[in-house]
Amino acid sequence: MTKDEFYKEALAESNGPLEGYSVLEVTQAVAGPVVGTVLADLGADVVRCELPRLGDMTRWINPKINDNDDVNGAAWYQSLNRGKQSVTIDLHKSEGQQLFKKLACEFDVVVENFTPGWMEGLGLGYSAIKAIHPAVIYVSVSGFGQWGPLRDLRCTDTVAQAMSGMLHMNGEQGGDPLLSTANLVDHLTGWQGSIGVMAALLSREKTGLGQHVDVALVDTAIYASDMRVMAADKLGKQWPRMGNTTELGAPMNCYRCKDGGYIVVFAILDSLWPKVAEVIGRPELITDERCDTLQHRCENREFVDGVTAAWVATQDRDEAAQKLQASGISVGPVLDHQEVANFEQYNDHEAVVEIDHPRYGTLKTYGIAPKFSVTRAAIRGPAPDLGEHNNAILGERLGIGAQKLAELREAGVI
Repeated sequence: MTKDEFYKEALAESNGPLEGYSVLEVTQAVAGPVVGTVLADLGADVVRCELPRLGDMTRWINPKINDNDDVNGAAWYQSLNRGKQSVTIDLHKSEGQQLFKKLACEFDVVVENFTPGWMEGLGLGYSAIKAIHPAVIYVSVSGFGQWGPLRDLRCTDTVAQAMSGMLHMNGEQGGDPLLSTANLVDHLTGWQGSIGVMAALLSREKTGLGQHVDVALVDTAIYASDMRVMAADKLGKQWPRMGNTTELGAPMNCYRCKDGGYIVVFAILDSLWPKVAEVIGRPELITDERCDTLQHRCENREFVDGVTAAWVATQDRDEAAQKLQASGISVGPVLDHQEVANFEQYNDHEAVVEIDHPRYGTLKTYGIAPKFSVTRAAIRGPAPDLGEHNNAILGERLGIGAQKLAELREAGVI
C-alpha cells in the first residue's frame, strides 16, 4: 500500500477526528500537556492557560532553539505543545480565578495536573466548574490519584517508575536499578488521559453528562506491567535484573558491531533460531542440544548470546541488521535521535514531520502515531508564544474590551 492509496478517502477539509471539540489545559511539565497534545493532534482546539511572564517550566529548560532568554524557544516546550493556543492567567489572583471560570464554560474539556486539592483550594476544582458547566469533562492528572493515603505526595515519572515495580526489574544483571530517562511514564499517562477524555466525550454523547476523569502516573505505570502483578501475587514470582536479555529465551540482546554501532535482536522462538544459525554461519547449531529448543536456549543463554555476539562483531551495524532482516528475523539498528530525524521510513510514514515556525524556521518533531484514512489528522502549527492568543480568546471569545484587557495586564492578572 502507498500513502496515496491509504488516504484516498480522506476528507479535504478535515483537521482530524476530534475536530469541533475544545480543550482548556492548565498544565505544566509533561504528563498534563501530553493529554492536550494528543487531543490537539487529533483535531481538537486546545488552549493552554499559563502563568503570566513565566509560563510552563519546559519553556526554560535547555536545549534552546534560539537564545537562552527566549521564553518560547525551548525544544522541549516546542515539541510538547505544538498545535495549541496560549493565554496567560494568574490563578492565584481572585480576578484570575473568575476569568478562568468564565473561560472554562466555553470548553468541552478542562485538563489540570496539579497536586490533588490545589485547584479546589483556588475554587477551580471539578465541583466548582461543574456547578457552572454541568457538561464539562474535567481531567485531573497526578502522581497517585485523587484519593488514597498518598494523594498529597509529589510524584514524577522517575518516582512512578520506582513505585510501580518498573525500576526494580530494570538494570544490568547483578547491578543497581536503572531508570529510563525517556519520560515514558509521563507520556503513557498523557495517553491514558486522552483516552479518558475521548471515552468521556463518547459517554456524554449518549447520556448528556459530564464527568471527572482521574489519571495517575503510578496507576499508568502499573497498568503497563503486563502479567507481573498477577504472577508476583499468585505465584511469588520476581523478575531479576538481566540487562538487555530475557529469561524467556535467547538470542535476545543488544549486540555490538564491528563499526561501533549496535543492533537489537529478538529471535527466541523455535521457528526463528534456524534462520539465525544459518545467517551467522553456524547451521550445525540448529540441532545442537544446547540450543535446539526454546527451553535449551533458555538453559544455555550465555552460549547462544555468545555465538550470536561473535558473528555480529564481525559485521557493520547496518550490514548485520539487513542480513538478519532478510531472513525474517526481528532486528533493528540502535539509532541516535539525529538518525531518527532523518530516517527514510519515519519521514515517509510521518513518524517524523516538519513544522514551520515564523522565527525558528523548519522544526522536525514526532508525528501523529495513529493515521486516519478519512479524517486525516495533521499538526496544525508550532507551539504558541506565551500569551499569544490573549486578545483573540479573552477579548473576542469572552468579549472583554481592550481597555479591560489593558487593566488586567497592568495588574498582572494576564
